[in-house]
Amino acid sequence: MDTPAPVSSTAPVLILGAGVNGACVARELVLNGVPVFVVDVGDIAGGATAKSSRLIHGGLRYLEYGEFRLVRESLAERRRLLELAPQFVKPLRLHIPLRRRRGGILHAACRFVGLGRVSWVQRLLEAARIPAERGLWAGRIGLWLYDCIAGRGSLPPHEVARLPAADRPPFDPRHYRWVLSYWDAQMEAPERFVVALLRDAAAAAREQDLPFEVLTYHRARLEGEGVVIEPVPPAPPTGPRRFRPAMIVNATGAWGDLTLAGLPVPAPRLFGGTRGSHILSRHPGLRGAIGTDAVYAEAPDGRLVFILPWREAVLIGTTDERDEGDPAEAVATEEEIAYLVRMVQFVFPGVDFTAADVEFHYSGIRPLPYVPEGKPSSITRDHGVDSRSTPNGIPIETLIGGKLTTCRAFGEQAADRVLARLGRPRRAETRSRIVPGGSGFPSRPSEEAGRIARLAEDFAIPIESAACIWRLFGTEAERVLQESLGSALAAGAAENDPRRLLRGTQFPLGVVDWIIPHEWVRAVADLVERRLLLVFEPGLTLQTLQCLEQQLRLHHGACARGAEEAARRLQQFYGIDLTRPRD
Repeated sequence: MDTPAPVSSTAPVLILGAGVNGACVARELVLNGVPVFVVDVGDIAGGATAKSSRLIHGGLRYLEYGEFRLVRESLAERRRLLELAPQFVKPLRLHIPLRRRRGGILHAACRFVGLGRVSWVQRLLEAARIPAERGLWAGRIGLWLYDCIAGRGSLPPHEVARLPAADRPPFDPRHYRWVLSYWDAQMEAPERFVVALLRDAAAAAREQDLPFEVLTYHRARLEGEGVVIEPVPPAPPTGPRRFRPAMIVNATGAWGDLTLAGLPVPAPRLFGGTRGSHILSRHPGLRGAIGTDAVYAEAPDGRLVFILPWREAVLIGTTDERDEGDPAEAVATEEEIAYLVRMVQFVFPGVDFTAADVEFHYSGIRPLPYVPEGKPSSITRDHGVDSRSTPNGIPIETLIGGKLTTCRAFGEQAADRVLARLGRPRRAETRSRIVPGGSGFPSRPSEEAGRIARLAEDFAIPIESAACIWRLFGTEAERVLQESLGSALAAGAAENDPRRLLRGTQFPLGVVDWIIPHEWVRAVADLVERRLLLVFEPGLTLQTLQCLEQQLRLHHGACARGAEEAARRLQQFYGIDLTRPRD
C-alpha cells in the first residue's frame, strides 16, 4: 500500500463503475461538495447489481463464520433501507423447512471458530460423512442470535412451528418436520434504486453548482499526467476528454482486476468472483405454494436456495460457482439451471415443477476477494478497500466485495477515505437521507392503492399503467407524469398523444420519452433490462424492441441495430427467444 500523499481538493473524483457501490460513493461525495465523474464501459447497474437475488438481508449464514460485525452492519442497513427507500424495499417473511433436529452442529461449530475456511477441515468432515444439513437446534440458535443483533423495533422475531402448520407454505410433513420463520426484506428492482441514487446525486450537484456527470459506455485509461475518457458504442463517437482527477475510485466490481490492468495500474490479484445464477418461473402451483412469503431451503449437501416471490412470478436462486471468465459473459449453465429445478422439486415434490416451467434465467459474478482455495460459500461477503497509486501518481481506491444490503455503508466508508485524502471535512450524511421517491410513501397497502388510483384518474391512464409507473418512481410518479403527460392533458387527445401505450406493455410512450434523457439511456437494452424492467414481462415482443428503437432515435438519432442487439442479449444472457411466445 502506498504512503498517502496530498491531492487536489478541487479537481473531480473519477469513479469507475456505475453499479450500486459506485452510485453510493458518488452520492456521498457530491453531497459533501466534491465534483464527480462516473464512468462505466457499460450501462448503469449492468453487472452484479441487476443479477442479484434482490434481497436485503442481515446475512443469517454469516453468523456461522463469526462475522458479527458484518451481520450487525447488514441488519442496521436493512432497517435504514426499509425507512429511506420504502418504494423499493419491502419486508419479506422467509421460511426454513427442516428435516433433522441436531444436524449441522459440528459443521457450524467449525465455521464459527474459523475452521470452516480451512480446506483440510472441509475434506475431513466430508470424508467422515458428517451431515452438513442444518437441523432445528442449529437453526434456532442462529435465529436467536440474529434477533438479538437486530434488536427490538425492527422486524418481528423468528417463530418455530411443527409441520403441518397454518400460515406456512405446504411443505410435505413426510419430508420436513419443522419450519423456522423469520423476517428480512426484498428489493424488487435494484436497477431502479441505483438510478434513483444517481438522480439524487445529480440534483445535489445542481443545487451546489457542482460538476457531476454520468458517462455510460465510456472507457478510461491513463495518459500522460492524467486520464483520457473515450466513448464506446452505442455512445456517440465524440472526441476524447482529458483531465487529471483528484482521485480514482475503482468500483467496477468483478471487473476490478481487469480495470486496474486496463488503466494500467500494477497490482496483485484482488478479486476471485463466484457466479450466481437464477431462474424465473410463472408456474401457478409454485407461486401459490409460497404465497407472499419466501422459502430458504437447504439441500442434503448443505447448499442453499431461495424461492422468492417476484410480482406474479417466482425467482429461484442462487448458485455459487467459481468463475475465471469475463464477468460480462456470465451465463447460467445447464447444470446450474438443473440444480435449481431439482431444489424446487426437493422442497415442493407435489408441485410438479420441471425445467419446462423455467421462463428465463440470468447470472452475475459476485465481486468477492480473491481466495485461492476452499468452498465458494466460505468466502467472506464483507467489503474492503485497496489503496495504491497509478504510475502517474493519481491515488486509486479499489472497492472489493460488498453486497446490495450494505451498499450505503460501504459507500460511506469509501467516501470517508476519499474525503480524508482530499482534506475535506464531512458536512452531509446519508444515514437519514431519503432516496428519491420514498418521501411521504404510504405506510399501508390500501393507501398505496389509493395513490395509484388517483394517478390513473388525474392523468387519464389505465390503472395498470399508473401501477407500473408507481413501481419505478414511488412518490415521484406524479411529478414524472406531469412533466411527461401534462401537456397532453392541457391540449386534449391527439394523434401523437403521449398517453399511447408502448406496444406489449402498460407504459405510456410519453413516460418512455421522459426516461431516456433523464436516466442516461443509450441503448434499447438499457430500457428493456434496467429502466423499464421489461425483461420480466411476458408481453415483451420484437415489436416492443423496435418501438423502443424508434423512441431512442428521437433523442439520439440513428441507433443502428438497437432492437437487434437487445434481442441478441435476451437470447444469450436470459434464454429468452422473442421469435417464440413467452406465455
